[in-house]
Amino acid sequence: MLRMKTFRSALALIASIPALLAMLCVPAHADRERGRWRGTEPRMEERTLAPSSPVTRPARVSMEEAIDTVQRTTGGKVLDARRRNDDYRIKILTRRGEVRVVYVDAHTGALR
Repeated sequence: MLRMKTFRSALALIASIPALLAMLCVPAHADRERGRWRGTEPRMEERTLAPSSPVTRPARVSMEEAIDTVQRTTGGKVLDARRRNDDYRIKILTRRGEVRVVYVDAHTGALR
């Protein structure tokens, strides 16, 4: 009789494992509606700045304008573009097949 109770308890535990795993996965999908997943670093626009960090001013040059300027200037293909403080960091693939990083000032549009 004791073995039968132990067997039933073990069987109930094994049967409940998929339900427990499903409940653990639910919070990961909760933020998908807002366009981001939990556990990932928020974009620069969403990040709150600590009092000791430098405050970035609003950009005069948009990301699209910076990308267009870099493409026209270098003739390369843009691989990645990010805002970093007061600059845009744009990674390009040149016509020669080299990967280059170009910085564009977000206020003046000047290339570095």
